[in-house]
Amino acid sequence: MTDISSTNAERTAEYLTKFNREKVLKLLISGSNPTIFDVGANSGVSLDEFKAIWRHSKVHCFEPQEECWQSLDEKIEKYESNTVVINKTAVGKNNEKDVNFYSHDINSGLSGFNKINIESNDSIYLKELKANDSNPQLNKYFDKLNHQRLVDVIRLDNYIEQSNIEKINLLKIDTQGFEPEVLDGLGSRLKDIDVVLTELMFYDYYKRSLTFTDIEKYLLPAGFQLYDISHIAKNPMNGRTDWVDVIYVNNKILS
Repeated sequence: MTDISSTNAERTAEYLTKFNREKVLKLLISGSNPTIFDVGANSGVSLDEFKAIWRHSKVHCFEPQEECWQSLDEKIEKYESNTVVINKTAVGKNNEKDVNFYSHDINSGLSGFNKINIESNDSIYLKELKANDSNPQLNKYFDKLNHQRLVDVIRLDNYIEQSNIEKINLLKIDTQGFEPEVLDGLGSRLKDIDVVLTELMFYDYYKRSLTFTDIEKYLLPAGFQLYDISHIAKNPMNGRTDWVDVIYVNNKILS
């Protein structure tokens, strides 16, 4: 009888010699100049990643945080003319002005529409502070969190229509638990996307956590299937999976 565990280990080892996230994306997205939406672009790390893979790609970045705009603006000069578009706004299910958004002094990449949970059971740092019974340090930490500001929000289906975009080859979403609203705002244009790369957070670090159902209720009816879990973040404190990066693919490009 075949040793299934051994077979799985061998298959995974072989996979790791052939693939990583970049290679999977290149396998799924053909052509040298794909159209990419980078939602939650922050300071441009993912923009640089996409440009390293596809030098001639057209990347539309969406980022509401002022602290990130200078870095993004500088990248316009770094890449080919008219291949990077910076949209200084958030993305969601409604076109709205002055929506509550929360930033944190820890890291701009943690900011979003959901507050960090100061009662979290999954936050390793918060657990350490409480274990040390250090109220001054705890209060200092809390003071760094959940600074409210107001940002504008747009729907992506409106943006696609106004920009005369027929198809999006890659949609990347990193919005700290706001991913369902981003997908909702695509409406019927979700079917015009080839590949979706998104983060999915399960832990209680924020006031809101997600499940696969929260995004698949949009993706599956639009003709997508889960293709890859490209990253898994494990919690060494309690053994749970905190978040994953997942790749969904439109069935049209697999047929």
